[in-house]
Amino acid sequence: MYKPFRLLSLLTTISPSLSFPSTHLRRAAAQTCEQYNPITSGAYEVQNDAWGAIPGGQNCVELSNNASGGGDSLAWSSTFNWSGEPNAIKAFPNAQAADKTPYKPLSEYQTIPSKFDWSIATPITGDVAHDAFLNPSCNGPGDKHIHEIMVWLAKLGTLQPIGSPTSPGIQLAGHSWTLWKGTNTQTGTEVFSFVADSEIQRFHGDLMEFFNYLMRNQGVDAGLKMTSMQAGFE
Repeated sequence: MYKPFRLLSLLTTISPSLSFPSTHLRRAAAQTCEQYNPITSGAYEVQNDAWGAIPGGQNCVELSNNASGGGDSLAWSSTFNWSGEPNAIKAFPNAQAADKTPYKPLSEYQTIPSKFDWSIATPITGDVAHDAFLNPSCNGPGDKHIHEIMVWLAKLGTLQPIGSPTSPGIQLAGHSWTLWKGTNTQTGTEVFSFVADSEIQRFHGDLMEFFNYLMRNQGVDAGLKMTSMQAGFE
């Protein structure tokens, strides 16, 4: 059974930047244990995204009222308690921009700076990651994502990314990464996962470096639009 997990992070603007400096939580400003419905703070939202939920457990996210930065960042935490299927993903609690429009193609991004500091209270099986989706048209929920791009700051326990490792020792954003590549068999989406070669609890870097790498080396189309950029754990 998974034990409670606490993630601390702060989020700032997604277009064109993210920021996640950690802080200590005081009393909660808002909390939800619902499967999907987000809670919003300024320009940002936090949700459980419990897409793999099974009976006998739940995930909860909590906003803190001591976020710094005058509204450009937010503090949040997540706790959960699951039982059964220890290697199956239950949820991806995450923070992201509440307003994701207008969707822009990759070619229009110059930089996507991110600051993401996190901590956990007890060992788990999972990952801590940025997660983005690329889509050619962004016409609505029925559109098929062409690519999912993940940047794993930590691989915790036995969980592995989709696919297999293809390119080790990639130097991006001041760290070394191994690129995994595969296809989500449920959706048909091609998934690229940059997995840090050593755990990164304080990531301060430019996420655009990862997209530029994929456009140069993996044939990712610069005209694809980014429909979301999330930061959380699963």
